[in-house]
Amino acid sequence: MTLQNLSGDSSTKILQTASRLFYEQGYHVTGINQVIAEAGVSKASFYHHFSSKEELCIAYLHKRHQNWFSWLQEEVELYEDRQERLLSLFTFLERWLPDSNFRGCAFLNIASEFPSPDSKIRLLVVNHKNALQDYIRQLVDRLNISTKKNNTVMLADFIYILFEGAITESQIYRSTQAIQAAREAVKQLINHLFF
Repeated sequence: MTLQNLSGDSSTKILQTASRLFYEQGYHVTGINQVIAEAGVSKASFYHHFSSKEELCIAYLHKRHQNWFSWLQEEVELYEDRQERLLSLFTFLERWLPDSNFRGCAFLNIASEFPSPDSKIRLLVVNHKNALQDYIRQLVDRLNISTKKNNTVMLADFIYILFEGAITESQIYRSTQAIQAAREAVKQLINHLFF
């Protein structure tokens, strides 16, 4: 194994460990020493890869965004029917949230720890949420609904709000009931407005 591979392995271990700890217990509670100990790396190795805890958090959010979005898109694209594809957003939530012990959205959790709107970390949260809104708009556009453009924009915004609300309610009540209600509301709205 080359030195470069060893270096990459310790970087991966640090990022995986930090990802788990940031998600499970939060950013501010997680100390660098805990990450170093649980990753089984030296302090020098940590600082070789990440100059600060904030830089580590930024790497975590980039990786989380990529992984989460890939998983969401894989689940959604399993459905051929365009309406089912849109509704499968909520099927995804029903699978993900119980598996994550109802810990909720990593980005919302981190945002609650960074109130300053100018924080680099907060801006990554905004970028993640913007990407989610764009994806939902794409799914709505694929319905090819022959109606006014502002109706499809309204529907996409409504679905996004229900999606986010379902995540939050599931986290609070540790239940998928809000997800089921959100899916049914979207189904009824699509049928009422467009079909």
